[in-house]
Amino acid sequence: MLTKKILVIPAVVGVLALGGAGLAAATGTTGAGSTGNAIYNCSATAYPGIDLAGCGLKNAHLADAHLLGANLTGANLTGANLYGAHLTGANLTAAHVDDAHLYGADLTAASLADAYLVDAYLADANLNYAYLYNADLAGANMTSATLGGANLNDADLAGADLTGVSWSNTTCPDDTNSDNDGGTCSGHLS
Repeated sequence: MLTKKILVIPAVVGVLALGGAGLAAATGTTGAGSTGNAIYNCSATAYPGIDLAGCGLKNAHLADAHLLGANLTGANLTGANLYGAHLTGANLTAAHVDDAHLYGADLTAASLADAYLVDAYLADANLNYAYLYNADLAGANMTSATLGGANLNDADLAGADLTGVSWSNTTCPDDTNSDNDGGTCSGHLS
């Protein structure tokens, strides 16, 4: 007999229904106004480092979520509310984070290689040591974000708002270093 287990993860995806082999299909409780979108082909492991690779978390409410070391590779976080989320060391490689709200999020040492962050709101986000190789940040609002030690090689920052960004030893999109470019990547975005 297969016993159904319930794993409660506060401020992450709410309640995930787990079967014996992992999560086959569940409805994520994503907070007030949730549409109850199904989450398919996901596996869940004990927190920290939850595995949500490839999960459909579109418009999810994940404000202040503790997703340290989480695997969100290829996840769809389009329009998600990640205000103040703790994503230190998270893997968001090739994730869709378009139009997501990441104000004040901590993405220290997160991998965002090949991620889609078009029109994402990253104001005051901590992106120190983040790996943003080939990330699409076109139109992103990065006002006052910190990018110390971040790698933006080949990233697309067309139309991004970089007002007040803190650059320090940052690898610019053109593979130069902000410290050698007058303390900025402005002028070195392609």
